[in-house]
Amino acid sequence: MANELTIQMIRRAQAGDKQSLSVVAEQVRRKVHLYIYRLTLDYHLTQDLTQETALQMIKSLKQLEVPHVNGFWGWVHRTALGKVQHDFRRQGAKRLMKTPSSDSSALESHAADSGDAMDVVMREEARNAVQGAMKAIELKYRNILVLRCFDNLSYSQIAGILGGSELRARLLFFRAKRSLKGQLERRGFKRDSLLAALTMYAGLTAGTTEKAAAGEVVLASSLETGLGLGLAGLLTARTAIAAACVLAVAGLAVSKIRPESPEAARDRYYSQLYTHLYPLLNHEAFAAPSHLIDANDPDRDGFLVVEQTSPESQRQRLQTGQVTIDLANQPSMGPALPKDHWIELGFDGPIRDGAGPDVLLRVQGCRGLVRVLVTDGAGAVHELRRPLCLGKGVCRREHVLDFDLHGLDLPFEPRGVRVLGAFDWGPYGGVRFYSMRARIGR
Repeated sequence: MANELTIQMIRRAQAGDKQSLSVVAEQVRRKVHLYIYRLTLDYHLTQDLTQETALQMIKSLKQLEVPHVNGFWGWVHRTALGKVQHDFRRQGAKRLMKTPSSDSSALESHAADSGDAMDVVMREEARNAVQGAMKAIELKYRNILVLRCFDNLSYSQIAGILGGSELRARLLFFRAKRSLKGQLERRGFKRDSLLAALTMYAGLTAGTTEKAAAGEVVLASSLETGLGLGLAGLLTARTAIAAACVLAVAGLAVSKIRPESPEAARDRYYSQLYTHLYPLLNHEAFAAPSHLIDANDPDRDGFLVVEQTSPESQRQRLQTGQVTIDLANQPSMGPALPKDHWIELGFDGPIRDGAGPDVLLRVQGCRGLVRVLVTDGAGAVHELRRPLCLGKGVCRREHVLDFDLHGLDLPFEPRGVRVLGAFDWGPYGGVRFYSMRARIGR
């Protein structure tokens, strides 16, 4: 986001600065509009409730106690949700009979430009399938799915919005996933299609809102479950054509619909698995590490260096003192990290939280073989959530691991990342680490 909201800007708006108030109000309007639309799928209602929420924010801002930006957004979410709940109670049974007035131009903006009548039909069927499942679940379930999967809020933040404990939020999210899975199955989707369906819904409802590229992606980590099967194996024959259309609408690369072998489908899935993350590796907001902080070789037998493009070629072992930052920044060469072996890399600035992922790693080998920690560069560490296995057939391939710092209450300013081998496995002894990028505050 070009003008990312800061606590200083909120404070200035509370003090009466008109320019800051204008910026805060615009950011509230943009975020609330998308949030409410994903809850209601009613464009005109969304316009009205967004305006009401923004006006209430302006009226209440001076009296708000805002310890941090997350607290402010929590208040905004609670206020917007209250508006939606009030409208749902007021409408009652009449809402069930009303067809939502969706913004068709926003939805169509994500579809391929084509005058083909069949394309139009498939787009309509795809919208109906995905939106129908989301509309069929209770509002409280749709809300927590939006907060967790699209707004990337932690369970503690969600608990603050909904009231109650973090455990209650986790239980509600579990029930919401189960409810949506049931609705998807009724519409011909397989049981493990939840992540794909949510990604489709994110793209369909994104409209023309300007967001970071990563912000339109539903991360597997938000569901706390592995992907299981590839996208090519998610759907039954009944929904395959419609789903292919939805994937195109959601911004995922899909080839023309034609019969293909299971092997070709798997290869296509693997090639597209991280297409949304690769552009971030070269994005200006992300930086490569600038120095090696430390390395640990408990066996004292050196780090095995592996060339990605020709892993069977002659390899070398480097002692701890020989490992340099140049090796860590090679695009296709890096050390294998068996159990308890690690390297810690530092950056020219603190790692900050932004929209979407904040730390990206390229590794090869099973995701479960690695642990990742942020550090202050001077001994303090905090382990990030463990990467989840994506399923059979994926483990030996390259992975781009994404980590979001949103909602973490770190006792230090993160300036480094430690990559730690968790298990001894495979011909190289562990996971192969190739490169890293992090969102740096400059």
